[in-house]
Amino acid sequence: MRRRRNDYRSWEELSRQERRRGLAILGVAGAGAVAAVYLVVGSGGTQAEAGAAVPPTVDVSSQLATWYAGTAGIRGEITTSVSAVRTDIQAADGAALKPACAQLGQAVDRITGLGVPPVAAAGRTWTDGAAAYAQAVTACGNLFDGTAQPPPVLLQRTTDALNTADGHWTRLAAQIGAPAQIIDAAG
Repeated sequence: MRRRRNDYRSWEELSRQERRRGLAILGVAGAGAVAAVYLVVGSGGTQAEAGAAVPPTVDVSSQLATWYAGTAGIRGEITTSVSAVRTDIQAADGAALKPACAQLGQAVDRITGLGVPPVAAAGRTWTDGAAAYAQAVTACGNLFDGTAQPPPVLLQRTTDALNTADGHWTRLAAQIGAPAQIIDAAG
């Protein structure tokens, strides 16, 4: 590939030896580019490292869906109880709020018996939601146990905890690919 005063020759004008040399240079440059990409990006292949755990053969997503379906009853109770608590808070109906909080507390107590999802991230989301529902029950109960906090503060803590819990369980439904249970924030 000889250069003649800014005049380049086409591939057909090159001699056989020049063509071979050009292909060899392109081959080396291509191999170098592939090696550079491999070194920068890494192999990341599908082969497991020595001593790595064998990937599960059971479909984890179907286990997760099965587990989630098994929680439908308690999730329905929680949804109903949360709706009642929100309605009573909005109506400022303390006489109805106390039993609604107690009913929510009973449902929350049954959550632990359901276990956790077979996927760690989903398990954290489930337990974080359950913990937030328990916080809502505690804050709501503080309205009636003589806690020295103003009722508006305790009502706000209850509502905030319910919002947090609902958010966790909505994310859990999204992680699983299930429709979220919508809990009307207004009651």
